[in-house]
Amino acid sequence: MIVETDRVRSAGLTFPNDFYFLAERKIFNYASVFIMLIEYVEGVELNDMPIIPENVKAEIKASIEKLHALNMLSGDPHRGNFIVSKDGVRIIDLSGKSCTAERKARDRLAMERHLGIANEIKDYGYYSVIYRTKLRKFIKKLKGKA
Repeated sequence: MIVETDRVRSAGLTFPNDFYFLAERKIFNYASVFIMLIEYVEGVELNDMPIIPENVKAEIKASIEKLHALNMLSGDPHRGNFIVSKDGVRIIDLSGKSCTAERKARDRLAMERHLGIANEIKDYGYYSVIYRTKLRKFIKKLKGKA
C-alpha cells in the first residue's frame, strides 16, 4: 500500500493521503490487528456537508479517473472517505487490492450510489458487475430468499 501510494503521488496525483507506516498482525493467517500511520488532512469531511457541490463532485470524478488510470483503487468511495481541504479534495482511505476492470467499475458504481456522481463508463468491468449482481439476485429469488 505504501509503495502504491508513493507511486501514484510520484506521478503527480496528490489526491490520496500519504501512508507512512502500515502493519498487520495475523493469527492463523487472518489479520486481527491493523496499524496505520497516515497523513493528517486538514479540511471538511464530505459527511459534514449536507449537499456536495457540483465542483467537488467533478473534482472527485476526475481524481478517481486519474487514480484508475494509474491502476489504483479507492475500494470504498463514500462520503466519509473524502475531505475537502484548502488544496482541493483528498481521499483518506484507499484499497490495497489489485486493480481490475471489475473493481474499477465497483468504485464508479459506489460513487454513483453514495456521492451522486454518474457512471459514464460502460466497459467490460461494468457489465460484469451488473450481470453478476443480477444473477445473484435471480438465484436468491429461486431459493426463496429474496
